[in-house]
Amino acid sequence: MTPAGGAAPRDATDELARLAAGEIAPPGLLEEFLGRLRASQPLHNGAVEIFEAAARAAASGPLAGPLAGLPYSLKETVGIRGHEVTVGSLRMPPWHCTADAVLLQRLRAAGAVLLARGNVPELAMLGETDNLRFGRSNNPLDPALTCGGSSGGDAVLVAAGAAAFGIGTDILGSIRIPAAFCGLVGFRPASAAVDMTGSWPELQGETACWFAAGPITRSVRDARRVYEVIAGQPLPAPAPPAGRLLVPDLLPLRIADEPIAAALDAARGHLLDAGLVAESEPVADLRRVHRDMTLVLATELGPQLRACLADAAGNRFSLARECLRRLRGRPTVYGGLLPLLAIASLLRAGPGKFALAAARLRATRAAVRARLGADGLLLLPTIGLLAPPHRAMNRRSLRPGYNGLLAPTMFCNGMDLPAITVPAPAFREPRGGRIPGIMLACAPGAEARLLDAAEHLEGKLLKPRF
Repeated sequence: MTPAGGAAPRDATDELARLAAGEIAPPGLLEEFLGRLRASQPLHNGAVEIFEAAARAAASGPLAGPLAGLPYSLKETVGIRGHEVTVGSLRMPPWHCTADAVLLQRLRAAGAVLLARGNVPELAMLGETDNLRFGRSNNPLDPALTCGGSSGGDAVLVAAGAAAFGIGTDILGSIRIPAAFCGLVGFRPASAAVDMTGSWPELQGETACWFAAGPITRSVRDARRVYEVIAGQPLPAPAPPAGRLLVPDLLPLRIADEPIAAALDAARGHLLDAGLVAESEPVADLRRVHRDMTLVLATELGPQLRACLADAAGNRFSLARECLRRLRGRPTVYGGLLPLLAIASLLRAGPGKFALAAARLRATRAAVRARLGADGLLLLPTIGLLAPPHRAMNRRSLRPGYNGLLAPTMFCNGMDLPAITVPAPAFREPRGGRIPGIMLACAPGAEARLLDAAEHLEGKLLKPRF
């Protein structure tokens, strides 16, 4: 999409075509991206680290591969040998990286040029990208709006044309929400598709299968190309969309902004016109899934987050003491994180209740995947609101109880479904210019079919249907 006041940069596939045709060499391409990065950074603050010298060295002779010469950004949570992962925290002792993450190794072998690291919310667990260490990232469509989170910095860099693509991670929507808010494509693969070794956090237990790494791009074809590299798995050639379309009519979702509803209706029509066959039976009890996921998250991940906030001197984190520090103007933790920690403490369950919720999630996951099968696609809004002003996203997402705005993204994580958000610029808000995101999901193994339908939808949502 186009940042306010500028022309839309090319997607990565077009940049590769320029390189292949000899229209530009990798060093020249890097300088174009560096120029946009320098222009964007003071206003949007997408990057926490810029590898200018190393990128120039890499661009002078990139390895031959499917991404050769493309400058990209990497979420700050992904390990780089000799660097630290701070997850935007002043309090958490940095995570020292002694080796490159596996997905970084694959990108380097494919010839991609690492240019920057993207900003994150503190502990990468919020829907707004802001922290006390690196500050706030702003949406290139409108700096008064949040870019979302937690892979917000990488979405900012791609939307501003400062990176050909970004790599994010996603546990509750952290790739798709910022991509949707910034008018981009964001693809969350199945958790087992991309090796997460060397990325923070190193999750175990029930939440491990919610967590995945994937691309943030300007187009679906770019997402396909980058996914093949980081997954180490080539996909079949693109084909016309086909299969069954599971429609969201009976799901208890909440859509706060009318352009999203209009885009969702148009997307359904376009996919049915393309030959997909609609099925309207309910997919799952989203309210029950949401309750079980919240309980599991609070019980399993809540204590891990608190443990991360023990400082370098070994002092345990205290919510009460941190609230006092904030009153005195000396906070050590980003304020938006405190409600999440408080809610997690309140909702933490005992062993029996936790085991029951986890078992229900596993059973529902198996049933949903079987329902989708090899040819089923689920159509949903990515999130039920357009990019809101700063601080509003935290208020709307950090509250107890079922949240129909966030249910679509959370559901796909809990079921561990590959899911992709596609922008719908035909339904751009007339005044503010905010862009809806439409999401498709599938069972693991049906990624090629998912991307075929997403690419078809992408082309149709560039302009009104009628």
